[in-house]
Amino acid sequence: MKNIGIGTYAFGFTNGMTLGDKLKAAKEMGYSGIEFLAMDLQEHSVEQLRDMLTANGLAAMSAHAGMEQIPELMPKLARLGAPMIVCPGHPFADIEEAKSLAGLLEELGRAARDLGMKVGYHNHASEYYEVDGRRLLDVVIEESDPALVGFQLDCGWAAAAGVDCPSYIGQFTGRFMAVHVKENNALTGADQPRSAKEPAPANPFKLGPDGKPVMTEEVKAIIAAMQEKLKIQCPMGDPSSRIDWTQIKRAVDKQPGDCLWIVEREYDYLGDILACLKEDCQWLADNL
Repeated sequence: MKNIGIGTYAFGFTNGMTLGDKLKAAKEMGYSGIEFLAMDLQEHSVEQLRDMLTANGLAAMSAHAGMEQIPELMPKLARLGAPMIVCPGHPFADIEEAKSLAGLLEELGRAARDLGMKVGYHNHASEYYEVDGRRLLDVVIEESDPALVGFQLDCGWAAAAGVDCPSYIGQFTGRFMAVHVKENNALTGADQPRSAKEPAPANPFKLGPDGKPVMTEEVKAIIAAMQEKLKIQCPMGDPSSRIDWTQIKRAVDKQPGDCLWIVEREYDYLGDILACLKEDCQWLADNL
């Protein structure tokens, strides 16, 4: 496989790496494209981002941005030549809220189309929660216009929820513009989703004067609990894996249009996240 992308999210936030450091490391590890975070686009000008991409021979693939951030950041990302901008999660817990999300994505999709881009949605496990016999993400896909809205299939979270990824790609032909590569070795089921009517949980992550997260005891406990949950993310190609990446690639290759492959590892199984990310890229290059 060629043209493997990586999300800047995969590098983490506590290792002191600048965005420039991350892009340089991505190129050295063999990646060819970048998926930015909203903060990357907010903290750097288009010229700065373009210079960093050019210096490392990397392409802008996409960005993750909240629903409220997308209108502001789409024009900036479009100038970098990225084909899509992705909402990484939004609360919806019933059929009507799923339909409402589809409408919101279509509205953003119209603005994206004017910029030569497409709006996408990224899943975790909760989007596969069933209501009245229907998986909630299925409703969003079915109720949204394919010409305006695409989807980014996070295979790790989908598999954890019990989804057979190759079949799912075939079920919704042409709807998946990107695959998030995340290995998985456990079935956890679909999490209970949060309703849009519920207040969002308080964000304990604060930045200090140096721009780095303040590691309070609460934050340390949250990170430790998250890492424990993320241990289902095993090394690529591990014998314990529940994901058949060969079949996923075959299913993707049957789809019309291009599909982005983007690594988004969250679990550091080697005690060195860069070593993990390098292994991920090498495995994909060698096996797919």
